Amino acid sequence: MPLVASKLTDRIILGLMTFGESAADGARVTDLATFNKALDVFQSRGYNEVDTARVYVGEQQEAFMAKAGWKERGLTLATKVRYPKDPGDNAGDKVIKSVEESLQALGTDRVDLLYLHRADRGIPFAETLEAVDRLHKQGKFIRLGLSNFAAFEVAEVVMTCQQNGWIRPTVYQGMYNAITRNIESELFVACRRYGLDIVVYNPIAGGLFSGKIKSQDILPESGRFSHNNGAQGEGYRKRYFKDSTFQALKLMEEVAAKHNLSMIEMGAALGRSPLAPEDHEW
Repeated sequence: MPLVASKLTDRIILGLMTFGESAADGARVTDLATFNKALDVFQSRGYNEVDTARVYVGEQQEAFMAKAGWKERGLTLATKVRYPKDPGDNAGDKVIKSVEESLQALGTDRVDLLYLHRADRGIPFAETLEAVDRLHKQGKFIRLGLSNFAAFEVAEVVMTCQQNGWIRPTVYQGMYNAITRNIESELFVACRRYGLDIVVYNPIAGGLFSGKIKSQDILPESGRFSHNNGAQGEGYRKRYFKDSTFQALKLMEEVAAKHNLSMIEMGAALGRSPLAPEDHEW
């Protein structure tokens, strides 16, 4: 299994949240043969990093990756501890159980990168991090990452790890794109201060930069924003369906047309401006 890539070259990570067998659980590509073709194209372009999570596609995405032969393909894989919905969900025993379930589903004894999917303020970080360190000492993962943590939480986690001699996070994953930039003011600073690489998700705003949705009054029949997409669709509409979003998109369309660019090209250009060479997106 390859280590997480460290080359400072153009890097794109394939997010796997919409690949799996169950369309009812948010999958857009459900056929394994089609998925393998997508992986073939992805790897033919020189990319090999993929990102999944315990909760993706009704907790079935990791097993879908095993069926696709991710290890045999030589892919570098990141997964995430089960997303904490209630206080105490990141308790040590629950974290260990989540990681063991992930490894079993993936058909492996370790992953390249393990994220804590979100901060759990219901228990001390030390309890979660001590369990994570035990898993690392057992060889269950190589690098530790944080996702969706606030800047002050990143600082607390790093200091707690340093004080106890535990594995410390070296990667941060957060939502960031041309119209969602609130992590710039504090999280970018915290990550630079504590030496965390930055991975961004939603670089094209969940597909809004395709230009297909022009108003928050439009309820698409399919896709991430669809009313048929259950909790995921509701979450994406809550995140992006605001007047300010569509006002920004209209301005971007005007500038893109002036420079003969597609909206996706425009979004990619604007969304990467403050990122350093070692940072990457999926």
